Order: sequence, then structure tokens, then C-alpha cells
Amino acid sequence: MKKTLFLTGASGDIGGAIKIFFEQKGYTVIAPARKELDLARPESIAEYFEGRSFDIDTIIHCAGINDPQLLEDLTLENVQRTAQVNYMSFFEIVKYLAPSMKKKQRGHILGISSVYGTIGRRGRLAYAASKHALNGVVKTLACELGEHNIMVNALSPGFVETQLTRKNNSAEMIELLRRKIPLKRLASPEDIARVAFALCSDLNTYISGQDIVADGGFLAEGGQNS
Repeated sequence: MKKTLFLTGASGDIGGAIKIFFEQKGYTVIAPARKELDLARPESIAEYFEGRSFDIDTIIHCAGINDPQLLEDLTLENVQRTAQVNYMSFFEIVKYLAPSMKKKQRGHILGISSVYGTIGRRGRLAYAASKHALNGVVKTLACELGEHNIMVNALSPGFVETQLTRKNNSAEMIELLRRKIPLKRLASPEDIARVAFALCSDLNTYISGQDIVADGGFLAEGGQNS
């Protein structure tokens, strides 16, 4: 039977790679665009799901905001918007879609987190706080949904070759990070998509409540110091 994935953030490099990979594996992928589902606006989420019926097997939340600002420049609007998109919208979506999974007594839910859900970095207060919170949401949902055979995990990429990585880091910083990664390269979006599939397909029958780090050994090496 063909399975269905509900995916946010499909317009990004990682989300796009996840969408393609799951489609290649035979999944139907529902990936609403921002004009249909604006995760920064709670009312948009309510409007999108109201009156709709979904038969979902998998949820992957890949949408995210990362707008670096040092403390003296950081605005409350930045923190709130980052929180809303990166983790609050995630549990709002799960609340709408979990009933169909409970009915079938199976399912996989994945939040795309970050190594900054474990460590910090200058200028990443809003982003790191949101990813730490996302990991907490994942662990709690794993506790609440486990009895329905629904596995909930986080996937934390390290540094991925994406437009956002290039936007938020200088060429010199990216080269420094590359040297600090034991595999000596940034991940490709396809690398992350493969791990997402392993966690969200029938290959995963018992992993739940975990934060799976895919960083090429970056944290094992001690991470960066800047």
C-alpha cells in the first residue's frame, strides 16, 4: 500500500531532497507551499487543516528559520518568529495529524533539528533556543504517542551544503568548518534525506525519542570554537 508523507520546508535544499527521495521510494508527498500554509502564522495553520481529512503515515518538519543576530542586536520578533516556525508549528501540525496515525496504530514523525540543538554559537541565540526546544518536543511526543506505535525522533544535521549555509557563513568560515569535520566535507542534502528515510520508513521499528546527529563526526571532534 502506498504511504503518505506530510512534509514542511520542501522548498529548501534539505526539504527538497527529502521530498525527491521519498517520492522515489514510492511515497505520496503532501508538501504545502508557504502561500497555502504559512507556519509563521498560527491562524494560517488552523485555516489549512480546518475541514480537511488526512490519512498520513509520516510527518517530517523540515521548515526552519535561521537569522543570526548577536545579543545586542537581537529582537524579540526574531526570537518569536523563529520559535513559531522551528518548533511551535511542528507540534501544532502533529496535533492535527496524529489522530489519523493513532487510528492506524502506526506512524513515524521526524523533526529536523540541528547540532545547535546540542551546542551553541555566537549570534545563534534564537535558532539554538528553537532547536533545543524542538528536541524537547520530540522527546515528549515520543512518550505520549509511543503506545500507539508512533515513533518520534529528531534528526540533527551538522553543516550541509545549502544556500542558507552559504548565506549565514563566509567562505572562510565554511572552509574552517570543513577542516573541523572528520569526513572533511559538508553534508549534501541527499545525505540528510537518506537518514530521514531510515528513521521514517519501515526500516525503523524501535527507535523513538532520539536525536540522531548526522554531522560527519563534527561533534565527536569537539565542534567549532567560534
